[in-house]
Order: sequence, then C-alpha cells, then structure tokens
Amino acid sequence: MSNPDPVSAPYGAFALSASDESLRRIAMALPTNPLRRGAESIVRRLLMSGGRNIADIEVFPGQHARVHLKDNRCEKRVFAGSRTWDREERATIRGVIAKNAQNREITFVDAGANAGLYTLSVLADADALHRNVKVLAIEPDPENRRRLEFNLNASNAQNVTVLPFALGAVEGKANLLQASNNRGEVSVSQTETSEGIIVPLRPLQAAIEEAGLGHVDIMKMDIEGFEETVLTAFFSEAPRAIWPEMILLETRHEAAITDGAAGLCLKHGYQLARQMRQNAVLVLPNETSS
Repeated sequence: MSNPDPVSAPYGAFALSASDESLRRIAMALPTNPLRRGAESIVRRLLMSGGRNIADIEVFPGQHARVHLKDNRCEKRVFAGSRTWDREERATIRGVIAKNAQNREITFVDAGANAGLYTLSVLADADALHRNVKVLAIEPDPENRRRLEFNLNASNAQNVTVLPFALGAVEGKANLLQASNNRGEVSVSQTETSEGIIVPLRPLQAAIEEAGLGHVDIMKMDIEGFEETVLTAFFSEAPRAIWPEMILLETRHEAAITDGAAGLCLKHGYQLARQMRQNAVLVLPNETSS
C-alpha cells in the first residue's frame, strides 16, 4: 500500500497511533521546563526513529497542523514541544490578548508566517480567553504558504487573511532564497540572481490596508534580516494609527538592542518591554508588557 501524498491527503492521513500520541502528550505534560525540554527531545527522537517525517497533530488546543519534521526546524520543535516552543514570546502575546475587552477585536500580524504556528497559537489563545481576533498572515514562499493554508483549513480557522508576497520598502519584485536545511529560513534579495524564485514585493502599510486592518495590536515579524528595511519605510510613511502597539522581533544576530530593527523601533518611540534569548518585545509607551 502506497503512502499518502502529504500535499493532497486530507488531515488525519498522518495521524499518530493512540500509543504514540499518548507518548507525545506525556512529555508535554511534565511540570518543569528543564525536565519537560529533555523529555520532549527524547520523545521526539523516539517518534521519528522509524522514519516518520510528517505527522497530523493537535498542535495547540483546538488548532491542528500537518507538521513536517525533516525540513522545517520550528515544525520539528513544536511536534513534541508545543508548550516550550517560544514559550516566553507566546506568553507575552497571550497576556496582551487577555488584557483586551471581550467585545473588542484584537488584530495580529504574522509577518513571515512560515507554516502558521504563531497564527495558530494566537487563535488558540483567543479562543481560550473568549476574545475576538483578526489575523493577517504574510508568507511569500509557495510551499510554506501551502502548509500555512492547509493548517488553517484543518483548524477551521476563521477571520484570517493570507497574503502571498514578501515585504519590502517599495512595490516591486525580489528573489526569494531558500536555506538548504530549514524551510523557515527564507530570505529576500533584491540583487539579480539565478537562484530562488521571483515573488512580488510590497510595503507593510499596503499589506495592512489590503487586509482591512484599522489598527494593529500585535505584530510578530520574522523576515530573515529584512526587518529594518521594511520598518524604515513603514515608520516614515504609515500613519501612526496603524503602527503596531506591540512588536516581536528577532535580536539574536544583533550586538545590542539598539542595533538593527529593534534599535529602529526604539528611535521611533517604542520601549523595550521584554528581552528573551533570541527575541525582543517592544511596545508603544501607552502599552505594558505581560
């Protein structure tokens, strides 16, 4: 019997056996983070030892995903580690969602959405907290976007707009370059090259307006080094009314928080609310971190 096609097979075709699913959940149920992280790593190796490279799982409460374990680091990490994966970052976002009134629509921009794990996390938190949320997920890579849309459909996600272009300073085109060992590392180059694929390039303001967002509460931006270029144009041209109240940015490649995209945010009035190992949370002065 041939294996299911990971592109066309319906969700559930790669479901774990009852015993494997129990093992996966046992690791995530452990109470302490150091112990849980170690157990998750062991369980992950055990569940992949038979050659498994795809699994259909409930990745967060009520949210489902087909995770690809061989070629995308974040999908692999979340497979048996959805409680510890970017735990502090997601807890900070959850705190912002919790502080909003139940009758107010919260807006989340997932810039560089990859397979949609941050989007699914936000949807799970909004549902658990009984909040209304509207999501804009931007993903230029065709394969990552296919996975994102599959996961949204598998989760019966509502109120999510997916836009298929890369973010830039101006309208145009760019080369999309794929890292050899991790689908999550998709970078944009405006230098002419025979590598990669050509994708549309649009400013962040245009994306926000196309999605019909009148305000942005939270934005996670992970666009592999192009953040400063995009935000420079955004802050110089976009009305302050649509500036995100909170921005989550990767800072692990910067020597100091005052460098790069985070430093640019600080220069435009944002304040550092929280510094994690790899990322930083920046907020406008009238906001507080969770």
